[in-house]
Amino acid sequence: MTEESQRYSSPVDYDGLISNQELDDDVELMDYDSDHGKHSEENPLIRSSYSEPQDKKYGVLFIFGFLGLASLLPWNFFITAKKYFDYKFRNTSLPSNVSFDDEAHITSMQKEFESYLSIVSNGSNLVFMILTVLLVRAIVVKYRVLASTLLITVIFIVTSTLTEINTDTWQENFFVFTLVAATLMSGAQSVLTGSVLGLSAVFPPIYSQMTMIGQAAGGTFSALCSILTHTTGGDPVTSGLIFFLIATVITVLSFVAYIGLHFLSFSRYYMISLANNINKANDDLQVTSGEVIDKVAYFRVILKKSWIYCLSVCLVFLVTLSIFPAVCSLIKPISKQKSQWSDYFTPVICFLLFNVGDFVGRLITFICKFPGSHRPGLLLFFCILRIGFIPLLMLCNAQPREHLHVLLNDDAYPIVLISLLGLTNGYLGTLCMSFGPLTAEDEHLEGTGIMLALAMTVGLAGGSGLSFLLVNLL
Repeated sequence: MTEESQRYSSPVDYDGLISNQELDDDVELMDYDSDHGKHSEENPLIRSSYSEPQDKKYGVLFIFGFLGLASLLPWNFFITAKKYFDYKFRNTSLPSNVSFDDEAHITSMQKEFESYLSIVSNGSNLVFMILTVLLVRAIVVKYRVLASTLLITVIFIVTSTLTEINTDTWQENFFVFTLVAATLMSGAQSVLTGSVLGLSAVFPPIYSQMTMIGQAAGGTFSALCSILTHTTGGDPVTSGLIFFLIATVITVLSFVAYIGLHFLSFSRYYMISLANNINKANDDLQVTSGEVIDKVAYFRVILKKSWIYCLSVCLVFLVTLSIFPAVCSLIKPISKQKSQWSDYFTPVICFLLFNVGDFVGRLITFICKFPGSHRPGLLLFFCILRIGFIPLLMLCNAQPREHLHVLLNDDAYPIVLISLLGLTNGYLGTLCMSFGPLTAEDEHLEGTGIMLALAMTVGLAGGSGLSFLLVNLL
């Protein structure tokens, strides 16, 4: 049996997460003959030994995909609802025959909102991800997931309500309120993302891949929702209401989906394993007083083995967030003639192309894992190469601009560059997140998953801060 297969074959003991009766019921589903072990190694979705139940109809796999989708939904929906926020932060003194998003009359709030949104969201992400790392063994994953999902739901409900309120007379206060709401929501999203990625790391690697694919699907889903609401011809306020109501429903469904994990024998098997591994790690790191656990030693062991993947995933998302969406959403068609294409340029070229590319890149990891887990240095090299996207996209027709000239003056350039930006983001990011846990011992799996999520969040926060500088350098 391979080393990877052995990792997911350790027998586990009951640790109080489910009742003895439930555990007995699960045992009835387990196959102990030798053929099961052989089948498990052949099936990439089931990496188990004789005592492991099967993921029937891949229900757990799809739940992780859906949780991945929901975990980045707040960020995806806030950045994709550009038309709605442009309307809310428009110049209210414009005559009725002038569009609220006319390039010649863009307000500072319209221009800088996404950069501010990136800064507060990813700053909050970073703080709460650090807290998640520190509390990973103090607060069980169930409470972290359920509490964060509930908070996100409440904020989406409030945001949906505000779409129907006229904020023209208090635009600046609404601007601040929106950023505060985004800060709280991003904190909850960070806890949810870290917890889901940490939990998926306890399962076979394909579950981490599926979680990452779900995150990309969330971006594609939000972009399609934006295009759909725009196509219906509704005003920005109505479109915004529909947009955020959809997000509310998806978040509630993710709450239900997570609860469903506790009723499936396959996922309960790994959740019990997680509890036992945490106890083992605590026993290994317990100091002489018998009361304090050395968290520094715990994560030092993790970083020593997975640092190159942490650095790689940090760099992937730092490059992406420095240029997307802040700069990419400012790119306009070369032709200045008003047309139906110009109305769809930003939602299609910026958001849909990036998210589809991101989604496809993560799907490719199912059939291709080049350069492989045995060459982490080469993976890091490819991540470094992505820095070239920053100057190239800044030289496209991003408007308004005062300092740089447009050198890539054809609509084909942003189409190709944004597609590749998304494709490489999804492919390289997923490889980092799936290879990282392979370096860890069983008792460090959840910690490794959360540490990788922290590295990703550091990249997001750094990229969002850099995006503000890049927008002002245009």
